[in-house]
Amino acid sequence: MSMRGKKVDTQFLTDFIGHCVSHELVTPEEMVGAAQTEIDSIDAQIREVERLKVRRGKLLDVIATFQKPTKNTKQEARILSFFQIQNPHICKYICNSIKSKPQNRDCLNNSQYSPHDINFCIKQLLEQRVIAKVGESFLRGEMFDEYMKFVLQED
Repeated sequence: MSMRGKKVDTQFLTDFIGHCVSHELVTPEEMVGAAQTEIDSIDAQIREVERLKVRRGKLLDVIATFQKPTKNTKQEARILSFFQIQNPHICKYICNSIKSKPQNRDCLNNSQYSPHDINFCIKQLLEQRVIAKVGESFLRGEMFDEYMKFVLQED
C-alpha cells in the first residue's frame, strides 16, 4: 500500500488506529479528524520554532554588537602580516641576538649575512614592531613574543 509514492508505515498506522480506538474514535472520519488535528498542532509548533530561530539570530546580532572582538581580529591580522616578512632565517638571527639583551647594529652584523640583508630585516622587524630601537640599541618590540611564537615556533 502506497500514498504519494511513499511506503506506508504499517506499524505506525496500526498503533495510531489502536490509539484512536482506545479514545473511542472508531469511524474513518473520526480517525482522519484526529490525524488532521495532530498535524495542525505540529504545524503550529513548527511555525513557532521558525519564529524562535529568527529571534535567536537577532539575539546573536545583539551579542555580536556589544561583545566586539577585542584584540583577537587585530591580533590575527598582525600575526598574518608576520608571515610576509622576508628572510625569516636572518630575522631569527636578529631576534635571537636581542632576546636576552639589547644590541647595537655592529653587534648584529656578522659574516654569515650581508649588512644589506641585516638592514633590510631590521627595517621589516621595526615596521612590524617585533623589535624596537632606542638610541643606537635594538631591543624586543611589543610584538616580539608573538613573532617568536607564531612564526619562529619558539616559546
